[in-house]
Amino acid sequence: MKRIANLLRYDSLKMVQAAGAGHVAGPMSSADIVATLYFSKVIDLAKDKVILSCGHYCPILYSALARKGYFATNELQNYMKLDSVLPGHPEKGVTPGIEVSSGPLGQGVSVAVGMALALKMKYAYMAHRETPRVYCILSDGEIQEGQVWEAFNFAVRRQLDNLVFILDRNRVQIENYVSQVVSYGEIVGRFEAFGLYTIEINGNESSEVIRGIKSAQSNIGSPSMIVANTIAGKGVSFMENDPEWHDKVPTQSEMERAKQELEVTV
Repeated sequence: MKRIANLLRYDSLKMVQAAGAGHVAGPMSSADIVATLYFSKVIDLAKDKVILSCGHYCPILYSALARKGYFATNELQNYMKLDSVLPGHPEKGVTPGIEVSSGPLGQGVSVAVGMALALKMKYAYMAHRETPRVYCILSDGEIQEGQVWEAFNFAVRRQLDNLVFILDRNRVQIENYVSQVVSYGEIVGRFEAFGLYTIEINGNESSEVIRGIKSAQSNIGSPSMIVANTIAGKGVSFMENDPEWHDKVPTQSEMERAKQELEVTV
């Protein structure tokens, strides 16, 4: 799983470099989460929904979809190009495998809540373990949006236990660390106070991601929040935990060094 995650990371870097634009820190930090969702079989991709609310992370999702066979891997080189099926933010109906258009932070969270509610209503006759689930990835910068907390409140009130939020907590946002912009205090306690079943994990370890997801799957009566502590720019030493790499385009020499550190052979 680590090799798959690193391949997705390298794909993402190549896409950003080729396009001359895009985001790096978030896709790199969330690679283990995305790899686990799509390649570990811990969720049922035939019926479950995966939503990337933080749409600027899209290079990592596009890579996973391509490597999973939703479209040809050579399409990745067309990221953000005119008429490409891989726009700068995910668009439903444009890219195969994309469930929700996202980009404006917070909106994907609200859509995920609506989808989970619709699935609960549609499959009310099913046992809890068989009901389709919605897995929503969001970023810690994103939870500065008020509608996110309104969505959490609604999801708790409607007892949407088929809804699993996965927070990529890499502590970095545009040009700065999240802590320098806003303070949430003890974030796990805050989620718990809202009524979310909350699990804290190391989001850069696939085994931990699986543990968090399985715990969420067994929870009954409330939506779940997996707080995945990650490292921005994970996998490449000079990118890690550096706000500059939020959306910096790597040079060719930086790409070569990144390839070595990620130990990819493609």
